[in-house]
Amino acid sequence: MSSLPIGTLKKALGKFIIIRLKDNVKYKGKLESFDQYMNCHLSEAVEIIDDEEVSRYGSIFVRGNNILLVRLSINE
Repeated sequence: MSSLPIGTLKKALGKFIIIRLKDNVKYKGKLESFDQYMNCHLSEAVEIIDDEEVSRYGSIFVRGNNILLVRLSINE
């Protein structure tokens, strides 16, 4: 994978990722699009708090300035 965050996101398009925010809330979903600020659009999104699924969303937008970590999801 690319060592640059934008390069990593390009390779993750269409795949399931997990985004951890600065407040430790996680979102798992399919990466539909992103921009140069790392704002991300996820489909089939799930909100995870303390390792428990708390909400399901069809589509969400996550602001890049709130993102702490992005990684590929092992199990979709």
